[in-house]
Amino acid sequence: MREFLNSFQKLEFDKVKKYIQRYAISDLGREHLDKLIPSFDINEILDNLILVTEMKLLLETDDPLPLDNISDIRISLHRSAIENYILSSEELHKIELVLITSRIIHTYFARRTKLYPLLSTRVKSIYIEKLLEYNIHQAIDEDGKVKDSASKELQSIRRQIIDKSHTIRRNLESVLKSIAGSDWAQEEIITTREGRMVIPVKTEYKNRVPGFIHSASASGATVYIEPAETLEVNNEIRTLYFQEQREIEKILKELTRQVREVKDNLLHNIQVLAELDFVQAKAKYSIEMIGTQPVMKSNGEIRLVNAYHPLLLQKHGRRDVVSLNLEITAEFNTIIITGPNAGGKSVAMKTMGLLSLLAQSGCHIPASSESELRIFSDIFVDMGDDQSIENDLSSFSSHLNNLKLILENANERSLVLLDEIGSGTDPVEGSSIAAAVLESLTKLNSINIATTHHGNLKAFAFETPRMQNATMEFNQTTLQPTYRYRSGVPGSSYAIEMAERLNMSSGIIKRSREIKGGEANKLEDLILDLERKSQELKSTLDKVNEEKSLLNNLNLVYQNKITSLEKEVKDIKARALDEAKHIVRKANSVIEKSIREIKESSADRQIIKKAKDEIKQVGNEFTHLLEEITTAPELKDFKVGDKVHLKQSNTVGEIISKLENDFYIVLTGNIRLKVDQKELLKATDKEKLSVVPIQSKSIEANIKRELDLRGMYGDEAISEVDKFIDTALISGIHRIDIIHGKGTGALRKKITEYLKSNSSVKSFRLGEWNEGGSGVTVVELK
Repeated sequence: MREFLNSFQKLEFDKVKKYIQRYAISDLGREHLDKLIPSFDINEILDNLILVTEMKLLLETDDPLPLDNISDIRISLHRSAIENYILSSEELHKIELVLITSRIIHTYFARRTKLYPLLSTRVKSIYIEKLLEYNIHQAIDEDGKVKDSASKELQSIRRQIIDKSHTIRRNLESVLKSIAGSDWAQEEIITTREGRMVIPVKTEYKNRVPGFIHSASASGATVYIEPAETLEVNNEIRTLYFQEQREIEKILKELTRQVREVKDNLLHNIQVLAELDFVQAKAKYSIEMIGTQPVMKSNGEIRLVNAYHPLLLQKHGRRDVVSLNLEITAEFNTIIITGPNAGGKSVAMKTMGLLSLLAQSGCHIPASSESELRIFSDIFVDMGDDQSIENDLSSFSSHLNNLKLILENANERSLVLLDEIGSGTDPVEGSSIAAAVLESLTKLNSINIATTHHGNLKAFAFETPRMQNATMEFNQTTLQPTYRYRSGVPGSSYAIEMAERLNMSSGIIKRSREIKGGEANKLEDLILDLERKSQELKSTLDKVNEEKSLLNNLNLVYQNKITSLEKEVKDIKARALDEAKHIVRKANSVIEKSIREIKESSADRQIIKKAKDEIKQVGNEFTHLLEEITTAPELKDFKVGDKVHLKQSNTVGEIISKLENDFYIVLTGNIRLKVDQKELLKATDKEKLSVVPIQSKSIEANIKRELDLRGMYGDEAISEVDKFIDTALISGIHRIDIIHGKGTGALRKKITEYLKSNSSVKSFRLGEWNEGGSGVTVVELK
């Protein structure tokens, strides 16, 4: 995507990138985020979004990603290509850690190819070099030092150094003991100077101790002498140290050569690991802000559903920020937003721009997954004051320069955002220029969103094809903005109303309306009246939706009960059929037995009578069973006031009226139902009328929204979750919190598996840091 007029900075894209960088594990991941820019390639955008979606699923439901040791070894790898260059042991240790991480990551995704296909494809190309990893591990310890066991020669040298050091120390202790008795020693300690063991001797006695003076103290009171007895052994140790260094260089040189041979493969591994860190940072950001993958299209309509400005979300949280619902259809491509100051016009426009940048950068956005965004090739933002004394530019002049550049470069793949267009000059002339610019942009087919306080532009948008008015809602009672975006209607600035609310002089208020003019007042009155009626209509619509939701809940309850009863009927019929088959088998057995006994007894009368009785008994059993299955209940007439059962549920209601064709109106709770007489049974006077659950704020408040499963085992916990979800659905609750604790994660995995298979669950996620973190699963119900 091409950027004009510092649009990314004006939309604060860099601030969001810096926030996401907090989740990166490595400097390499943060470097990727620092270089992040929106793409124009739809395939690249979709791949990047899917990568984040897969990584988010992994982080929420799978074992932790083993991505702990990613060091930037690129400089070391490039140095290894230099002839005779020797990498340090610390550098080789970092290379070993990258090799280990590469191998573990490759194995991790090799076992999860079907779960995360795109991530697995990216990781599949990682180079595995077990031999180099083994060789470095054998030579370098965890602190980045060369091990004694790196070679037999090094082990021998270091053993000799230790043995000779012990010999020197014994000799020095003997010398020190002898001179200490003569009070020649400054302190009874053995120290080192220039890598050689020495003893501290008082300056006045330095000629009494044979040996080599290495140095003196700052005060001059002490000299450090290497006694003659230890000179030869110290020289041998120095020689061994040189041998040790040569052997270490030999070992490191050989390991550097091995690194050089696979340098390019290791550079590729670093790139893949850095990209994984980059993707997991974006996925963690998505988890925090409850982000989703939007629908991306090359062209077509734009829909933002329950969208939030990312920076407002970071600062205030989801509960204190009003979501944006904005739609741009094929019927128009220019929106003019009007409304009160500080009402959210600029925020709505910036939300559209910033979410487009994030989506085209492969990041999830804080909006519903139903949101649809177009892919833009260019973005233009004219916002703020770009005046410059140095360049002799006023505010209005700078805006004109910006508009000129936009008109010269915008096209059908451009997004143009203009804040307070036409401001900073004479209102009449400013609105005229704004109208002409917006008209030209509309003809260029770019997507344009402008905010303004110019009243003329409201009428202009109404009269001009492919333009639409929009406003930010304002509560006329409290004279406070609601920050809700509403399309299709213009808004008022409410300047005079706000002045009146702030108790400005009534004379000033009256005179301001007179100066404003009758026609202007008439237009504003029409807008205010339209706004008031619109708010009343919305209130009515909310009530209708609440009642509709109630009926839908009742319908769901009854459908579930009907399904349950139908299943019960099928089970009864199946059992009856089994019993019938059993009776037939029994009858056949009785008949065969009777025939056999008759033959054996030569048709004795008592035997024949007994056989007939047994056959008759079996027949009676069979007839009784058939009557139970096939006999239909007798239909009865009911009268107003009778208590009745609804056959397909346990609901008890009261008949309040009779209709034609044997239908009755039955009152259950606050709900009237039209029921066929065939579906009713007489209830006793002792049975109480059913109370149907009503979805309302007062009842909903008494329903628990969280379930604590800590201390329960798998099957017991699943049973409780199942009951809790049913209760929530009937009560009209769409979000519940399941507390399972952190522990080993076994109970969380069990709950996760169940939620995936439950058709009533819309989505679920782990809690945010202020919701209980990984010890809580937040569930959204359908």
